[in-house]
Parts: sequence; structure tokens; C-alpha cells
Amino acid sequence: MLKDLAALTPPAVVCVAFLVGLVLLLRREMAPKRRVREDPGGEHDISGNGIIDVNAPTSATRPDEPDEHDDADRSSRDDAG
Repeated sequence: MLKDLAALTPPAVVCVAFLVGLVLLLRREMAPKRRVREDPGGEHDISGNGIIDVNAPTSATRPDEPDEHDDADRSSRDDAG
């Protein structure tokens, strides 16, 4: 009888270790997400309110820098007109 129980010890240890790992993984994944504290003047904050409007038009250049294509369009319009 003890030999039968001794034969079941390694699978039982593996099973317990698996269940403990599974419980820890599920607790970590299902826990409420913690918000990272941001300092108010951080560089990463572009919009000021942290909300990004996905429907807003995007541009590869900043608004204060003219686009090189705009200059070419203006010069061709000046030449034509």
C-alpha cells in the first residue's frame, strides 16, 4: 500500500505546483489594473488631457512647421497666377 502511495508522490507534487502556478497567474491577470502615476508636466503627455481622438485628422509634421509640399504648391501657384 505504501509503495502505491510513493508511486503517486511525483505526479501529486507536479499537480500541486501546476495548480499553484495557475492560481497565481489567474490572480495576476484578473486583478484590476493599476494606473501609473504621471507627473503633471511629463513629456509624454501631448494633448494635455490624456484622451486621444481617433477621428481627428493626423499629421506627420507639427502645426508650427510648414510642410515642404506646401511650399512647392505655393510656388507653383505663384508662378501660374
